[in-house]
Amino acid sequence: MKIILNYGTHGSERVGLYVAREIKKLKIDKKILTIQLANPKAFKLKKRFIDQDLNRSFPGKPRGNHEQRLAYKLSPAIRAADVFIDIHSTTSGLRDAAIVTKLDAATKRCLEAIGPKYVLLMNATKDNCTLSPAKIGISFEYGNDSAATTKSVVVGIKRLLAHLGVIKIKLPAHPAAIEYFDIPSTVKKPAGFRLAKGIKNYQLVRAGQIYATDGKRTLKAKTDFYPILFGENTYTEYFGFKGKKLILR
Repeated sequence: MKIILNYGTHGSERVGLYVAREIKKLKIDKKILTIQLANPKAFKLKKRFIDQDLNRSFPGKPRGNHEQRLAYKLSPAIRAADVFIDIHSTTSGLRDAAIVTKLDAATKRCLEAIGPKYVLLMNATKDNCTLSPAKIGISFEYGNDSAATTKSVVVGIKRLLAHLGVIKIKLPAHPAAIEYFDIPSTVKKPAGFRLAKGIKNYQLVRAGQIYATDGKRTLKAKTDFYPILFGENTYTEYFGFKGKKLILR
């Protein structure tokens, strides 16, 4: 069994450092668990990235920009691991979400062991994110850089490690119900537009509903969708992602 716990994919997100410190206390054999800082330069500068988003840079390029070279360097180890865990934080208000790029049986069993409130199947970024090379890849997007987020992520990782047989530990029960969302595309953010009042993550936007305005013009939803990772400053070119609920059998 080989597991990678990855943090600092975005250098401005600090919760992964706090999570890593807690997981290190478990003293898991380094042959089983590797804890790595993905983008040390951006992390040191507390910048999201140096040249481009590392989480959109895979599989990378050997002679590309900073993040492209990092992605190229990181890809073989991610591909070789049995399980890859990526820790993120967000200022979008989104909470309690595990992100995956596939929902095969092994990944689904891991998610059921973790027990997040939401699972996001990120089809919009499945080919170029940190999870793309992974056999089983799970990103934690549980909230902002806070003690509460750290605690929730640590418990989730411990549940996963117990499921994988790496540790033996008793943990509080988690809610059985998980809501699954397919995330097929982004929602673009034209210059000058801001989100309309009442637009929140996981709350359905109906076809015809106004979801953004620049004070004079409005943007209306063409179809029903659930806002995912929506925020004014989460991304530069888009508000977030468009989601639809999945019913798993």
